[in-house]
Amino acid sequence: MRQNFIFIQSANLNDLSYEALLSSSLLSEQVIQQSAGLDDKRKKQFVACRYLLAELLNEHFDVDQLPNIKIGDNSRPQFEKVNLPDFNISHSGNFIAVAISSTGKIGLDIELARARQNAKKIAMQFFSQQENEWLTQQSDPLNAFWQLWTLRESALKLYAKGVWQMKELAIAMPTQQITAKFATDFYPYHQQLEQIYLSICCSHPIHSIVINE
Repeated sequence: MRQNFIFIQSANLNDLSYEALLSSSLLSEQVIQQSAGLDDKRKKQFVACRYLLAELLNEHFDVDQLPNIKIGDNSRPQFEKVNLPDFNISHSGNFIAVAISSTGKIGLDIELARARQNAKKIAMQFFSQQENEWLTQQSDPLNAFWQLWTLRESALKLYAKGVWQMKELAIAMPTQQITAKFATDFYPYHQQLEQIYLSICCSHPIHSIVINE
């Protein structure tokens, strides 16, 4: 089996210049046209995510300009050309992140580190009994909640599933072994960065991960 290299880049939108993004040769005319009808905040987020994606492609896959993207199942973006690597995008608050998988598919989810009202109620509604038992044993329940939530979201995004299928997932902690009714191959990874919780889930075993902040 081919080795699977993961490349991730995150950024704070406040640190990026919209004008500089638009002037980058890495972005295609398609990106500019697709962003035209969005409001100012959403427009910057859209362009910035695709700029990060273009940067990763340029640095690690020798792609000079962002290739055309289409919308696939359940609004999941993907490259039109099937020979290009799979990617996934996530955002929370002013933070954005993009992940690329050299082999197979990838799901990505980030959440801004923050308090979450009704976290216990949400966990009881969506998480398995085993996961809730694990949560109660953790010294930092909020940290553990976000870890579980982002892992679950990344697993759903890997297979283009909706949040309504959250209950079909189960994660054995702390091994992070994922099982689901809709798929069998889950290879997860979680890391807490300075201000965000970040999780990925791949369809192939992960050989190496490079994260740029």
